[in-house]
Amino acid sequence: MNLIDVQPVKFSFFEKPPASSMTQAFVYTNENNNFLVVKNGDRISRSDLRAGKYTKMYIVNMSTLNFHFEKEVPSQDRGRQFLIDLSIDYKVVDPISLIQQNAGEIVTYIKKKLPYWLEEITIDYPISESKRVKRHIEDLHEHSSMVAGLKQVGVAITDINVLVKQSTNDQEHDKKFREIDQEHELEVHRREKRLMKARSLAKEIQDAIEKGDLLTALLIAEENQDARDIVKARLQNEEGFRLEVQDQVRKLLLDPSVSEFEAKEQIAKIRAYFPHDPIPESKRLSDVSYEADPLDDLKRLYHSTKGE
Repeated sequence: MNLIDVQPVKFSFFEKPPASSMTQAFVYTNENNNFLVVKNGDRISRSDLRAGKYTKMYIVNMSTLNFHFEKEVPSQDRGRQFLIDLSIDYKVVDPISLIQQNAGEIVTYIKKKLPYWLEEITIDYPISESKRVKRHIEDLHEHSSMVAGLKQVGVAITDINVLVKQSTNDQEHDKKFREIDQEHELEVHRREKRLMKARSLAKEIQDAIEKGDLLTALLIAEENQDARDIVKARLQNEEGFRLEVQDQVRKLLLDPSVSEFEAKEQIAKIRAYFPHDPIPESKRLSDVSYEADPLDDLKRLYHSTKGE
C-alpha cells in the first residue's frame, strides 16, 4: 500500500481546491521544492495556490494503519524457535519527510527490516523466556533501529500488540510429552484402583477364613489374582512368623538358665498373639508338643481346588 498519491495542480477560478480531512493531507510543491501542508479539514486558498505557483499536489494517507506479522524466529536454544505474532499500528506524522524521501511504500520497508530486528532480540533468549521476549518487543518505541528509521521518514509507531509462544514443532513436541504423562497418570490410577479392589477382596477372604468358611474364601480368591496373591503373601508371612515364634518358644523351654516362672510370663504374651497355636504353658518337656498347622486343611483344600 502506497501512502502517497500525486496529482498535477490545475488552477481554476470556478472550482475550489479540495479539502483535506483528518485522514488525508495535501502537500503542495513547486519547482523550487517549496512545500505547503494542508490537513485537518483545511484547504488551500486560490490566492495562495496562485502565489505559490504550486505544480504538484501529494495526497498523503494520515490514517492509523496496521501491519500484521507472524513468523517463527530462532531462540537461544539450538533448534528451537519462538512463534511471533505481531501487530503494529503506525501513521504518518510528517508528510513532508515522507514525500522528500519517497517513502510511500513504507510497508515494504517494515517487511524488510522487521525479521532482522526481531531475530536480534529473540536470539538472546532461551525458549522458556517468552514473556521477557514479549516485553522486549513491546518496548519497540524506545529500543529499535527500525523505529528510528521510520521516524526519519515521518512515520510513527502508535501501538504494538505481540504474542510470543513456542514454535509449532515445539508445541507438538510438548504435546507428545503431555500425552505420555497423561497415560502414565491413568496407569497409576488404574493400578491404585486394582489394588484397592484386591485389598477389599483380600479382607473378605481373610474374614471368611477366620470364620471357617473356606469354600467362600476360595471362591472369592478365584475372582481376583491380585487379591489371591495378597492372601497368599499374608499366609506365608504369618506362617514364617509363627514358625519363628515356635522356634523361640522351643529354645525358651529348653534353656536351663530361664526359670519356669519367667518362661510362663513370656509364653503368656506369645499366646495373646497366637491363641490357636499349640504352645505349651510350662517348661516341662513332655508338654512341648507341636501339632499340625491349623492352616494345613485350608492349604490342602486350596491346592486341591486349583488342581495342584
